[in-house]
Amino acid sequence: MNRLPRIGRIVEGSTGQALKVFVIEDNAALRDLIVQALRDIPGVEVVFYADNELSATNWLSSNDGAWDLAVVDLHLKQGSGVGALSWCTTRRPGQHVVVLSGSLSHEVRQKCLDLRADAVFDKATEMDAFLDHCRLLAGQASTIA
Repeated sequence: MNRLPRIGRIVEGSTGQALKVFVIEDNAALRDLIVQALRDIPGVEVVFYADNELSATNWLSSNDGAWDLAVVDLHLKQGSGVGALSWCTTRRPGQHVVVLSGSLSHEVRQKCLDLRADAVFDKATEMDAFLDHCRLLAGQASTIA
């Protein structure tokens, strides 16, 4: 049976210069928590999500100017977030990529940074720091005319 990859569209009402976020996370319950936490930040709009590498890279390649921040989980049920992270190495100026994943060794963090991730956060221990980073980016986005 040929199954299409699951993807989803989540759109809040556009509010001027909102920080447009694309979330790559395969755990639906965790993704819902991340999306809600992001929506609670003024100036943030979650525009899309993907739960596997193919959906993520397809969306990124078709919507290269539609996002300001990509949030990437490395461990996906189908494929790897590394593929999406690699695709983002050719992103536009002003676009940001953060890795939000679990079990991050020093070597994995360094590989993410080598692939031009702007920041790397562990889901279990650095969620507050991740959200602070997003607040900072949202503040920057809201001041751009």
